[in-house]
Amino acid sequence: MAKKKYYKYAHFYLALGLVVVIIGFSKTYFNKLGEFSFFHHLHGISATLWMILLIIQPYLFQKGRLKMHRLLGWSSLVLVPLIIIGGIIMMTIMIQGQANYPPNIVYTLAFIDVCTLIGFALLYVLALYFRKNLMLHSRFMVSTIFGPLVPALTRLFLIVLGIASNFTDALTYSYLIIELVLVVIIWKERNAKEIKFTYLPFLIFIIAQHILMYYVNDWNWWKTLMDNFANYSS
Repeated sequence: MAKKKYYKYAHFYLALGLVVVIIGFSKTYFNKLGEFSFFHHLHGISATLWMILLIIQPYLFQKGRLKMHRLLGWSSLVLVPLIIIGGIIMMTIMIQGQANYPPNIVYTLAFIDVCTLIGFALLYVLALYFRKNLMLHSRFMVSTIFGPLVPALTRLFLIVLGIASNFTDALTYSYLIIELVLVVIIWKERNAKEIKFTYLPFLIFIIAQHILMYYVNDWNWWKTLMDNFANYSS
């Protein structure tokens, strides 16, 4: 029974993340579904399905539905490549359509997208590798929720709530919220040795993104790399 109590309410917290994503993207995606291309929907649906999977998995574990838990877990082998492919395609579309964005912001967003996709892929591989170690597996999986939260919170602050005056401020608020949440999680689990291999390095990774994003527009090599990646010429 003690095993089932581990992360007992994880599905509630992860569901809260999904609510934030839905609200954050409500005005720019969910209210305009008919205006977007297949690739926009591939990206949106695959990311949403991942978040739903994150909610269902700990719930099934708590209910002792381990066979279903494993079956859905292996289905992620199809879902995860779709998420990564969709993310890459959306980066390309964004860079090619940068005339519709504030000047140079697409290079900052592309930097964040690259970090998010790499971080997501690494967390997933580690979660899969340590799937028989509940303490590590669950923490790696939980950490993947923060990827979709960056763009969702940014839109929430900038477009839905109107708290931020520009993209940079909205991104700053988003990273601060995520960093604060991670600090709280680390504090609550400070006696668990696994945080040294999961939440703590992930927090450092997030802080590094946060700091570096302010300097991306000074990196000519990055702009050239992204333009070549997207086959874009100004």
